[in-house]
Amino acid sequence: MSEHASANPAFGRADLSNCEREQIQLAGSIQPHGALLLLREPDLVIVQCSANAGRFLCRSGAVLGASLADLGGDIADLVRAQLRDRLDSIPAAVRCRVDGVDGELDGTLHRPRGGGLCLELEAAGPASDLSAVVCDALRRVSASNSLQALCDGAAEVVKDLTGYDRVMVYRFDEDGHGEVLAERREERLEAYLGNRYPASDIPQIARQLYVRNRVRVLVDVGYAPVPLTPARSPISGDDLDMSLCCLRSMSPIHIQYLKNMGVSATLVASLLVGGKLWGLIACHHYAARQTSYQMRVACELLAEAVSTRVAALESFSQSY
Repeated sequence: MSEHASANPAFGRADLSNCEREQIQLAGSIQPHGALLLLREPDLVIVQCSANAGRFLCRSGAVLGASLADLGGDIADLVRAQLRDRLDSIPAAVRCRVDGVDGELDGTLHRPRGGGLCLELEAAGPASDLSAVVCDALRRVSASNSLQALCDGAAEVVKDLTGYDRVMVYRFDEDGHGEVLAERREERLEAYLGNRYPASDIPQIARQLYVRNRVRVLVDVGYAPVPLTPARSPISGDDLDMSLCCLRSMSPIHIQYLKNMGVSATLVASLLVGGKLWGLIACHHYAARQTSYQMRVACELLAEAVSTRVAALESFSQSY
């Protein structure tokens, strides 16, 4: 192994001595509850895909080499309508249909570093109107007059909204160490409130991804990763940059960490203040749990509102 390779271990090749530099953005695989397609522009031909794409799309023929239009339904038209946007930092969302697939699909679309168009697909959750619940939550967040009240309220509204067993609000200090400022949990669970965690618990690469990708979900800690095929992007010739992928596999070290805690599923939303990672809203569940795209958008909106309120409260306190 070269010195460079050992200094920056590939995904899944890290150990506790070098996990800080594991290339988790180059996972080369996804969680199996969805499918990933890498499209060539402008013809939208599929040049790379997750190995489960054919089964997920109920397609008898080859997926690689097919165009998006070959999948039928309205997916190609809806994707083409998004192509004028840059899509390199903020993914676009489409709700679409594909021939042979029962029900609608939720798709997220972005342009990864290295070229191409990355389309991730999941089964759409049941339609539900979250607007009233989210508006009430936003009003509560905006009315919080102290940091503690804000964090307590955020933990409560996110738990009520998502149904996860435990919801915590973390804050990072200047050295990157974390503290659980607020928590809402099922009564059977031990309390983590007030616990402190060393900065090494969250590697720098992971922190950078928290800034770029604001909400991440792990559906089932026991999942079998689905590899991408071919392994490297035919467009760039390199591993696909999955920094913005919502289906991206998680580091085996992180998976083992969650297993050791007895956690089966997670949702984590970033709290950004002044463009920097201030903290996290971390949701834990003790059984597998899939969260719809619509719910993740609601969590992202709430996290942005909490971040804005944190900035206001901290600015107010510093002025006195």
